[in-house]
Amino acid sequence: MRLIEGVHLVGSGEMRLSEAHDGHVYLLDCGSELALVDCGAGLDIRPLLANLRADGFDPVDIGYILLTHAHADHAGGCRALKEIGGAEVLCSAYEGRLLAEGSDEELGLNVARRAGIYPPDYVYRHVTPDRIVEHGQLLTLGRCEVQVLIVPGHSPAAACFLVTLGGRRILFSGDTVFHRGTIGLGNWAGSSLGAYRRFIGRLSGLGVDVLLPGHFMWALAGGQEHLDAAVRNLEEAWVPPAWQHYHPHR
Repeated sequence: MRLIEGVHLVGSGEMRLSEAHDGHVYLLDCGSELALVDCGAGLDIRPLLANLRADGFDPVDIGYILLTHAHADHAGGCRALKEIGGAEVLCSAYEGRLLAEGSDEELGLNVARRAGIYPPDYVYRHVTPDRIVEHGQLLTLGRCEVQVLIVPGHSPAAACFLVTLGGRRILFSGDTVFHRGTIGLGNWAGSSLGAYRRFIGRLSGLGVDVLLPGHFMWALAGGQEHLDAAVRNLEEAWVPPAWQHYHPHR
């Protein structure tokens, strides 16, 4: 499903676009290069593949998977997708370690299973990332310039990806910030209000036009307003508004 020039939503459990446990999965069309931003839980990648083909893309041509973080609903499908076309997985160093060998506790899977977010028998398929990215790093993928912004809080080294494309500044924010400035603070290992307070300022002053988070609604204009709301909320005296995970099977 095309959202704007160069960006397609190809997976989403909440919207029943793909398997019910998937977070949002975006296809970034950079002309000569194609990238996925996150890749779902991996329980059933067939709907995601069908959506790619329906939008005119061959899954074999996916060259990169840009991972915002290693939680299962965003990264559990990495191994299966790599096996199809050999896409390179890019993520921050700490999230890369979790992706490769993180325990269920480190990944928050123990808490998530108890909460009914994943099936009791869900198994995380680990895979080693191909490239580690750092905060502030610039990547060139075809016609796209991608800046890496590491903003710990939801997870220990969650990344957002700021893309300049078609005259727009597009931020893929993963679970760091959502529509209306809600944040992804959770009660699992690696999620930290202190880290949010320390690092959320990295999302100030970016001039973001389009905000594309890992769950819920997106903003196709005025994206910076939502980021600014999150920054303001984290300056207040009380714990800021945080999301409640969507339960796809309920």
